[in-house]
Amino acid sequence: VSTQSTGYKVSKLVGSIDEFEFVRIKEEPSVALTIMVDGLSKSEEVVGNSWAVMNYSHEQYLLKYETKHLLRFTTAISDLLKDTAISLAADELVRYTIFSALASSLAWPVTLMSLTSVIDNPWSICMKRSKAVGIHLSSDLLKKIHGDRPVTLVGYGLGARVIFFCLLDMVTKHKPEKYSGIVENAILCGAPVTSQPLVWRKLCDAVSGKLANGYSSNDWVLSFLYKTTRVTTKVAGIRAVDVSDRKLINVDLSSVISGHSDYVSKMGDVLKIFGMGS
Repeated sequence: VSTQSTGYKVSKLVGSIDEFEFVRIKEEPSVALTIMVDGLSKSEEVVGNSWAVMNYSHEQYLLKYETKHLLRFTTAISDLLKDTAISLAADELVRYTIFSALASSLAWPVTLMSLTSVIDNPWSICMKRSKAVGIHLSSDLLKKIHGDRPVTLVGYGLGARVIFFCLLDMVTKHKPEKYSGIVENAILCGAPVTSQPLVWRKLCDAVSGKLANGYSSNDWVLSFLYKTTRVTTKVAGIRAVDVSDRKLINVDLSSVISGHSDYVSKMGDVLKIFGMGS
C-alpha cells in the first residue's frame, strides 16, 4: 500500500462510508502483505491490539473503518451481555434454554428477546456499513494500490463480513483476469454472513490459496443477533460451511471462543490455530 493510499477518508467518494483508512502495523518491505480487519472496537485511539502476535508477513496493515459505529456496536454488546446476566442470574433453567435454542434453532426466550432494543440499531448500521466497506476494499485491491503483490485478508466479526463482501464483489462484478492472483488467502472468523454453499463456492474463485471459515458454536450473541434481523440462522460464524473445495477449510474455534467478544482478547490464540501467530 503506497503512502498516498494510507490514511485517506472516502466520505466524499462513497456516501455510505465515513471512514476508510489503512494503518501501518508492520512495514518491513515484503513480497506479500497482510491486511487485518477488526469487527469490534473499544477505543478510537488504540488500534491493532488484537493483532499483536500476527507474524504471517513482514508488511501488515490494519483497515480502520467506521470506528464510531463499531464503538457503539461494541458498547451495545457489552450492555447486552450485562443486561442478560442480570436478567438470567436467578434462573439457570432459562440460561440453559439459551444454549439449547442455539443448538436446535428453537424460539429464543422472551427474557432475551426483550433486550433486542439494546443492540438492534447499532447492529443494523454496522451490517450495512461493513458491506459497503467491503465493496470499497474490493475496488482498492482491484486497482492494485498495494502493488503487484498477493494479499492475505484476515478478519473477525464484522471485519470478516467486510472481507466476505470484498471477495463477493470481485467474483460477481468482474472477470477472473481482473481479480486473479490479487488475494492469496482469506481468513474469516465469526462472520455474520450466510453459510450458503453456493455463495462460498463463488468466494473460492476469488482466492489463489486458502479460504477459511473460523466458527464457534458457542457464539450465541452472533446467533441471537442474526436471528433477530434475518429470516435464517444459517450464519457462517457459528457453523461449518458445507462446500467441497480444496481451497475451503472450516476451522472449529469453539475451544477458544466462548462468546463473540472473545475475538478481541483471544485473537492471538485464534491466529496460532491458523499458523499465523507467534
